[in-house]
Formats: sequence, structure tokens, C-alpha cells
Amino acid sequence: MGAEVLLYGYGLVCISMLVFNLLYMAHLHTDDRRRVHRTDWFRRQATSQLETIRSGGQASPRHWQMLRRRLARVSHLLAFDRLLDELDGRDPAVRLYIQQFEPVCLDLARVYLRRENTQAAYFCHFLYRHQLQRFMPAEQIQQLLLSYLQKDSLYCRVNALKALCTFGNPSVVTDALLRLQNRDEGQIREKLVTETLRSYTGDSDALIAQLLQSFDRFSLHVQRAILDYIRFTSGNYCNQMLALLQDDSRNKELHFPAIRYLGRYPYEPARALLLRLARDDDPVRWEYAAVSAAALAGYTGQDVQEALVQALQSPNWYVRYNASASLERQGLSYESLLGRLRADDRYAREMLTYRLEQRRLEQQAQTANAQPARREAATV
Repeated sequence: MGAEVLLYGYGLVCISMLVFNLLYMAHLHTDDRRRVHRTDWFRRQATSQLETIRSGGQASPRHWQMLRRRLARVSHLLAFDRLLDELDGRDPAVRLYIQQFEPVCLDLARVYLRRENTQAAYFCHFLYRHQLQRFMPAEQIQQLLLSYLQKDSLYCRVNALKALCTFGNPSVVTDALLRLQNRDEGQIREKLVTETLRSYTGDSDALIAQLLQSFDRFSLHVQRAILDYIRFTSGNYCNQMLALLQDDSRNKELHFPAIRYLGRYPYEPARALLLRLARDDDPVRWEYAAVSAAALAGYTGQDVQEALVQALQSPNWYVRYNASASLERQGLSYESLLGRLRADDRYAREMLTYRLEQRRLEQQAQTANAQPARREAATV
């Protein structure tokens, strides 16, 4: 009897889950149809206003009042989001329409600031996606978005920073980053900060100048993110990076991004320092040698090759690996390098043998992947 009860109970649970899934699928289907209908409705409303603008008039005040009322609901904002995807931003009428939309957007920013975190985060994402700053200045919206950085949701705060980056105001972005740092000390990932800054749409040199001016106000992990952003954005800061690397009072975690920068953008005055760091055989400073060996890949000359060959003799695996990779980028074959090494240099020979085997396996994998493509092309 007990087994039958368990069986019936299990069957009831399965039926309940099946019914729930069916109802949920029906809800999603219905919700998607509603969104399509809402988008169609917004399209008809916007089309009539665009025709008025093209004929030399302005959109109706009643139209903006309607948008204020309807877009205060997330479901309608989603539909309007789809409509903006369809509009051509190069059309002068569309540009004028969005310029006149600015007061509505400002009111919506106040409304969603009082909403729960998910809706507030979506509104910031809406601003980020459509980059409305291309059509309207929206200075007041930027000040309101700074208030979104006080929300409890990290997702909302990051979206607010992304939205601010699309407005292209360097002082506001710097202020936002400082607020985000103070709110999320040690929680926000450096890569996320770097990628968010890379979405900045204004003058990147103006932003970098503002960030460097406030550099010491940032925490160490945000400073590293800023240096990575500069490395991915511009090669005009070699002198500043060399000065940072030469500053012994700085944390070594700031020296490493500076070395990577000088490797990405070879800078002749930095050559001597990079060579010295790559030759450094102090086990405590192996990170400097490893990063410098990788950075020297962009430099040419006999002194560079000699320093990299010397780095191959390091007892540290990472130093040897980076040195061998840089020598490969110098155009030297591993076979010729093996002939230049001492017979008793076990570390260097093991690393070169490892790199040769790794390259052989990579070539085999590329060949294996290319064969199905060739067969498919022959069949076609």
C-alpha cells in the first residue's frame, strides 16, 4: 500500500510539472503576441508623428503625454524598444523625433529610479542600447543616472555606468566610476570595468586624461582596469606608462599593466628597462621577468634575442614559456635556437621541446578541422 501511495504521488508531481510547463509556454506565447501588437500600435503612432515632422511640423503634445503614461510600464517600454530598433537614425525626421522625446525620457528616468531593481536596470539598458545621446544632450538624465548607482542591484549599477558611457561626458563617467568603486569595493570585476569603459562613445583621449587626473583616488583593482582600458584604446601614453613603471613607490600590480602596454606599443626609451627586467633572475621577481619577456616580442635587435635566450635558462616555467613565444615571434626557429643552447641547459631545451610539440599538435588539429570543410566543399 505504501509503495502505491508513493507511485501515485510521483505521478501527481509529474502531471503537475507537465501542466505547469504547458501553462508557462502558453503564457510566453501570449506575452510575445501582446508585445508584437504593442509594437505595431507604437509604430502606427510614431509613423503619423514622423509624417507631421517631415511636413515641417512638430509631434503632438498629446503624443508625448501618451508616451509618458504608457512607457512607465516595462511591458510597453519593451515594445517601444523594438520600435526604436526599426527606425533609421540617419533619417532627419527620426533624429528630430528623438530630440523631442528627451523630456519624456527625463520623466521616465525619474519614474524608473523609484522602481524595483530589475525594472531600473532595464531602463538603463534601454538607454545604453539605443545611445540616445546621438540625438539629444540629456544632461539632466546623466545626473539622474548617477542616482541609479545607489541602487542595491550590482546589475543595475553596472547598466547605469554603461548608459553614462554612451553619453560621452568624461567628468560624469569618472564621477560614476568613483561612486561605483565606493559602493562596490572589491566586488566589481576589473574586466567588467574595462569592457564598460570601452563602450564609451565620446573622445577617448579626454576620458583617459580625466581618469589619469583622478588616478590616485581609485582603488588598486580599478586602477588596473583603467590601465587595461588605456592599453586597448590608445598608443599615445607610452611616456606615462614608462614613468609609472619606473616609479618604485607604485604597487607591482600597476607595473605589470604598464609593461604589457609597452609591449603592445613598442617604445624605444623603454627597451633598456624591459631588457633588464627580462634578465632578472631573482626568484622573488619572476613575474617581472615573465611579463617583460612577453612584452619584448614587439622589439627587434640582437640585444632582445640575447635577453630572451637568457630568459630561456630561467628555472621559472612562465618566464621560459614567454621567452620562447617571443623568440618565435622574432622569426627564429626552434631548431636554430636548440643549436645555440648549451648542452647542459636542461630548462631551455625542455621548454623548446615542449613548444615544438605544442605547435605540432596545433597543426594536426588545424589539419583535422580543415579536412571536413574540404570534403563538404568537394561535395557541393
